[in-house]
Amino acid sequence: MNLILWLLIIFVACAAASLLLCGIARVLFPKFRSGEHKPGTHRPDMPAGGREIKTIELPLVGGPAFTLAMVGVGVWAGYIFNLNQEQWILLLIGLGAALGFALVGFIDDWKKVYSKEGLSERVKFSGVFLVSATAAVLYFFLISTGQESYSFYKDLPILNTLLCSAKGYANQTTCPVVPGQIAFYGWLVFLVLMTGLVGSFTSVAVDFSDGLDGLAGGLVFSASLALGIVVTGLIDPSHPTGIVLEILALLCAGSVLGYLPWNWPSSWAARHRTAKRSAKIYMGDSGALALGGTLAIIAIFSRNELLLLLLGGAFVLEGLSALIQSRVLTRLYRRYLKTMRFSSLNEFVPHTEFPLPFLATPLHHHFDLLGWDRRRLVYAAWALGACFAALGVMSGLATFTWQRYLARILVLILAVIIWTSGSWTKCYFVGKHPAERTRRRRLALYYGYPFVFMGIPLHHLVEVIEASEDVIETPIEESALWMRMTIYDARSILGLYCYRAGYYPAALAQWMRIPERNRVLRPEITRLLAEVDERLALEKQETQPIRRDQLIPKEPILSGNLPPADLPNPHEPIRSDETEGMLAGPWESLKPSHSYPINNEELEDLEEVDEEERIATAPLGSSINGSNSGGNGHNGHHATVSESKASPDTDNIQSTSAPSGWLSRIFRSSSKE
Repeated sequence: MNLILWLLIIFVACAAASLLLCGIARVLFPKFRSGEHKPGTHRPDMPAGGREIKTIELPLVGGPAFTLAMVGVGVWAGYIFNLNQEQWILLLIGLGAALGFALVGFIDDWKKVYSKEGLSERVKFSGVFLVSATAAVLYFFLISTGQESYSFYKDLPILNTLLCSAKGYANQTTCPVVPGQIAFYGWLVFLVLMTGLVGSFTSVAVDFSDGLDGLAGGLVFSASLALGIVVTGLIDPSHPTGIVLEILALLCAGSVLGYLPWNWPSSWAARHRTAKRSAKIYMGDSGALALGGTLAIIAIFSRNELLLLLLGGAFVLEGLSALIQSRVLTRLYRRYLKTMRFSSLNEFVPHTEFPLPFLATPLHHHFDLLGWDRRRLVYAAWALGACFAALGVMSGLATFTWQRYLARILVLILAVIIWTSGSWTKCYFVGKHPAERTRRRRLALYYGYPFVFMGIPLHHLVEVIEASEDVIETPIEESALWMRMTIYDARSILGLYCYRAGYYPAALAQWMRIPERNRVLRPEITRLLAEVDERLALEKQETQPIRRDQLIPKEPILSGNLPPADLPNPHEPIRSDETEGMLAGPWESLKPSHSYPINNEELEDLEEVDEEERIATAPLGSSINGSNSGGNGHNGHHATVSESKASPDTDNIQSTSAPSGWLSRIFRSSSKE
């Protein structure tokens, strides 16, 4: 009982020390902020000039603060438990490794702050590999259990002769190695390589997951607690190192718990600052590498490195998504894949046109680009990490073999579901909204599959556009509805329908969402854009042509280390402020006097009262405000509606700015009101 009480005291003390030191570091070093710029794949190629603003970055002080808390409380815990010499050595190896990982990350953070560019991936990986390998060498020569090979490695057909030379240990779980034997040097090399690779990949995977406020911290907390629960089985006189590993696991969990209040998730995004940001500091690479490396060291020293794959399943998905898509598939497709659709064009084909599994990597950026609320996204990731951790504990502590295999199968199923969700959500389609009605429907953008299974829609509504189904002219266009395609093709089609309906600003907003590199692969869009330029110039009654860049309000160039969804991307819905500046003159009369619902609750009300008969089809840019608490135009929130009356002074101009058939329907529906 006293042991459990003291372990809880150490956990609480580490959390309190981390909380205090993070606050002090924030006050002392408020300007230690990254100046690195990492352009995303969807970002427009913007010149290095014009109006430039400093991105709202946070101080990179969380990692050094809670690493110092880990070391200080860890040394205090060693005196509390009166550790013997070997236990002290193991504790210092673990804490020294954490400091080494943090030092590599701190050098990277320092270069980001003062050189505007961090360490290269090769240098960073070499640094964490060196720290891991050094810890493995110290563990091998200074700890008695370090010179014992163990199952299942020593039982493998080829490695058994290299890792276990002693006789009589074939049926044992461990096999001691002594100097002079081949197994002595074989196990040393194997242990160094295994520790180096596991430590490097784990620390880098945690670094990958540190892309949203609170994401990495919550995932590390659940994984370290789960690892601490598994390690409790080693706290007995036959395993004197067990208490040290338990202390390290609690230090890891306590330090990140004290850091999380300073990096709590919110719906805030740099481009859409409609929500208040809760985070005050970042952990930086110093914190991410320290936490990931410490988890790996604990797992290897407790001989649970394979179990770490289950406990940290979320980190595995984050790391694999970046590795497979960015380092393997993109390079493979760039070299060997030929897109037949664009084979006749002498244009560079960006990798966003390749059949990749995700919109962006690491994995959390894929859902961020889809417009998920960031706070809910992080909470969902925490829940996912907790599920992986619980199943990992079940696998590590299960009594029967079938229970362990059941837990592993469940982890595999969960990982496959999360992985395949990328291909499920990355494709879009254009359909009619609402799909159940038979007349007077608007066209809309969806992602997912155009199916409803057992009453559950397998798709998500992104936005409803201005044009109705009346703009569809041919059976081929009708059959193209509900067909899955890329977001760039979907934006092209939506812009075309808005153009036909006479909503030129809306068409322009749709087409300008397509990045320039993807737009040049669709020359028909370029031609229509030029025509829209001419029409808008005529409507402005200018003698000189007006270019698009003069009509669209210029966004400031953002510099700094921005997550991908902080800049406009083609996957999020068109917002009202993107077309308000262009709805002047004859376009002002097209503003609706009623809102058009796009969320489920308003659709239920629409079924009770045939509101659609009274709604004039009008620009979405005026009727649907795409902002919510997360800065995104959907995700289950009510849309904010702005109402305005049509100006009578613009009626005459309106009659010449759009096709007469379209306007007659508008007037006819307006007269019913």
